[in-house]
Amino acid sequence: MASLSNEAIELLDKHVDFMNAPKGSFLIKQGQRTNHFYIIEKGFARIFSVINDKEITTLFARENDIITSTYALFTQTGSEENVEILEDSILLKINYATFVNLCKEHPNLFNLYRFLMEKHYLALEERTLSLQFDNALERYRKLISRHPFILQRASLTSIASYLGMSPVTLSRMRAQI
Repeated sequence: MASLSNEAIELLDKHVDFMNAPKGSFLIKQGQRTNHFYIIEKGFARIFSVINDKEITTLFARENDIITSTYALFTQTGSEENVEILEDSILLKINYATFVNLCKEHPNLFNLYRFLMEKHYLALEERTLSLQFDNALERYRKLISRHPFILQRASLTSIASYLGMSPVTLSRMRAQI
């Protein structure tokens, strides 16, 4: 992770809001606009959409991960996603426009942002490629090997929707391993 100078940390502290988010709360709801991104200091969350009355989880996030509806943030349109807190969490809430301006003053803040966004993007890309090219068992095995924390912290229904399968199929996969 990018290291920050004391000056950059002090500047960032002036523009970051620490917030407690209880389990079950939403940072962003479908249709809502957002001007913020969040860094999870402690806790666990997910991004999901509801399509035809079915929840589809696209991302899980834990400590030191960034979470937001990136499309809504960057385009300033209503979100197609919900950002739900799955455990009582402590978050850093950062106004995107303010942060962009701070990055102009302090390049190591930009490096931090780039690191966090790359990590966010890679997680989404990994999921997309797995859904396109892996069968259900391969997707489940990859989840076990790469992201075992998800199995410990998320509901089976959310995990199944993340893997692109029904809870029944997930149950069969679990029995095979």
